[in-house]
Amino acid sequence: MIGKQIIDVISENVKQNQPVSYEFLIQKFGWFMLITVISALTSYSSFLLFAFASNRVSKNIRDQAHEKMQQLPISYFDDKPAGKISARIVNDTEVLRNSFYQNFSNQVLINLLMVIGIYIALFLVSPDVGLALLLLLPFFFVWQLIYIRIATPINKNWREIISELNSLTAEIIQGVSIVQLFHQEEKMLEEFEEKNQAWLDNRIRSIRLDGILSWDFSTFIKNIVMFFLLLYLGTQFTSGFLGYSMGTIFILINYLSSLFDPILNLVRIMPTLQQALASGERVFELLDEAIETDSTQPLAFSNGEITFDHVTFGYDEQNQVLKDIHFKVNPGETVGLVGHTGSGKSSLINLLFRFYDPQEGAILIDNQPIAKCNRESVREKMGIVLQEPYLFSGTIASNVSMQDQSITDEMIIQALEKVGAHPLLAKLPQGIHEEVIEKGQSLSSGERQLIAFARTLAKNPKILILDEATSHIDTETEAIIQNAMNVVKEGRTTFIIAHRLSTIQQADQILLLDQGEIKEQGTHAQLLALDGQYAQMYRLQAKSAQG
Repeated sequence: MIGKQIIDVISENVKQNQPVSYEFLIQKFGWFMLITVISALTSYSSFLLFAFASNRVSKNIRDQAHEKMQQLPISYFDDKPAGKISARIVNDTEVLRNSFYQNFSNQVLINLLMVIGIYIALFLVSPDVGLALLLLLPFFFVWQLIYIRIATPINKNWREIISELNSLTAEIIQGVSIVQLFHQEEKMLEEFEEKNQAWLDNRIRSIRLDGILSWDFSTFIKNIVMFFLLLYLGTQFTSGFLGYSMGTIFILINYLSSLFDPILNLVRIMPTLQQALASGERVFELLDEAIETDSTQPLAFSNGEITFDHVTFGYDEQNQVLKDIHFKVNPGETVGLVGHTGSGKSSLINLLFRFYDPQEGAILIDNQPIAKCNRESVREKMGIVLQEPYLFSGTIASNVSMQDQSITDEMIIQALEKVGAHPLLAKLPQGIHEEVIEKGQSLSSGERQLIAFARTLAKNPKILILDEATSHIDTETEAIIQNAMNVVKEGRTTFIIAHRLSTIQQADQILLLDQGEIKEQGTHAQLLALDGQYAQMYRLQAKSAQG
């Protein structure tokens, strides 16, 4: 409007051969500079506001996603690669922050305000032109619906491919030694290149769509509308009906150009929005996952008595992996679980930890059905050493204490010494404060296993589970651990999933599982006297050891 007034005054003064008032020009220039400064400050403030807000929102969403991940049942992770889940928590929330909360929200607000302001100004200058230009809004609305319908599956597929690339890369890194040992480098490269090519093909489809519907076409529409406006003004002028001043003509053309800029910005930002929505959908799918319902009733541990009362379980209801399992373990007893791969040994332990609940029967600890107790309280007094010990980045001390502030350095050292890890401590310059790289790769498998044992012992559990914990260590280390366990398992109920039958010969009872059923039960001597599957397995291992 200021430009219109300046042009009209100057043109009128020139027409009448009158001088232009410098006071008028300075006044209008002052208003123009004031509006320009206010606009710049508003733009800068909105950028800071949305930048701070978007980063805060992104952090909160990432925190919620991480928290939700830890609340999900173990079954959620059964068929999902770790890379895909981490991509949702880290990568997708970053896309959501950058593409939506910061850039999109900021741009949409500014451009919408500009569109509204320009339409108001157009109606004040020329209601006819303003009304005619309102026809652009339904056109652009339909245009966006078409774009969204085509772009949504493309962008969803794009985020899925990125997740698969993350998973494939993580898998290759974790198994790099096996890849090189079996000369699988070319095959892994082919798989990665194939997935990467799928990513490129997806991006090319997206670029073509954006080029047609977001850039070239939008500029074409702008030029067409500008042509019709000039045609209208020209027709009015040649017919002698033009009632617009030079300033009004200038401001109409300027407003039309200014109107298209924010509208086209809104159109062109749609690819960013679609990418953000694709990422947001994946993040909110994770946030919307149903968590396990849990009881508020705590499990009160007393002496560690365990009863499996006719338990039947399957990871899906059609395929049972445990069938009518029934046995009792008295406090302080050691139970050996043996059987071929897939017989149900690990599933039995998963039920004891309440990672899953049985479809039939009940599991009782100290005469309390654990299905009616809070999961955290069930696991609080349990310790486990897995076949493949997992060490976190940090120190030996942090891996033993697991950040439990009540476990002192003296308790950590004592736990390590009990499991026979004093030679390990003696060779480390910083002792228990020695740095541990990812997964403890600088340590031998036996040393990692000793640290895992110490971690469990430092927790001082009532119930101890050893999941084939001696299968990856040498005979000498096994003897050290076995001797330590004979001391520390006193007063604890212990389950040992055993591959080497020598580790369970002193067990109070041994359960031989086969296809989810207890086929044989008794002490080592009783099962040898039975001369069944256990005795056969024992003879085969003894023969193998002698050979």
